[in-house]
Formats: sequence, C-alpha cells, structure tokens
Amino acid sequence: MLATALAIAVTLPVMPAGVFPEIALRKGETAHEWPFSVDEGKLTCVEYGGRQTVIFTEPWRTDVPQQPGNMTLPRSVIVSVDPFALLASREDRDLYLPFDSLETLIRRLAPFETMGRALCAGGLPPEKEI
Repeated sequence: MLATALAIAVTLPVMPAGVFPEIALRKGETAHEWPFSVDEGKLTCVEYGGRQTVIFTEPWRTDVPQQPGNMTLPRSVIVSVDPFALLASREDRDLYLPFDSLETLIRRLAPFETMGRALCAGGLPPEKEI
C-alpha cells in the first residue's frame, strides 16, 4: 500500500494535504455487516487535491516485534464503492473479509464509506452521535 501511495503521490501536483478526524470502530458495535478481517480499526477521511478518500487502518500489531528499525506498519485499505479506487488496496486486500464477488465487497463497504465521508464534512457519523 505504501509503495502504491508513493507512486500516486509522485504523479500528483504538489498541493497541501489535509487529514480529517478519525473514528475508532469495532466489530459488533455497528449496525452494518463488518467487512474487515480484523475486529477493530480506524476510519480516516483524507483529502488531497480536492478529492476525499476514506481509509480503514488496523491497529498497531502486537504479534510481531515492534522495535525501531524493525517495525511492521499497520495495514490500510480504501473504503469505497468505486471499484477502481479499491485497486489501490491490492497489497493489503487481505484486510477485507473474504468475498465472493466485487458486488459483495462494495455492499459491505458502502455504509462505512458513508461514515468516513461524514468525517470529511466535519461531523460524527450518525451511528456515533451521542
């Protein structure tokens, strides 16, 4: 994912990048079918060059050594209903639960993209409002 992101960044014009708030999510705490292979993570909305992208990132791993110079970074995937956007997650696609068709994956991701886009707008997703 990092290599893909760097390759894309090199081809984009230099513009300020903005990172929006993130929200922690856990399996079983949402009303929607959980689309990820881990039980928790964070949704973040990132804007670059006027385009908003929702990303899901797993927590820092504790099952492997995490020492300076020898760290395993958390995996991240795109959360989108756009099939072409999902290609950017090719390296970490095992972070999605197994799916039998692209339609199944998109159906699972759609409500989480909506939650992430609410972060872009500066608010909390409806499910997380108190």
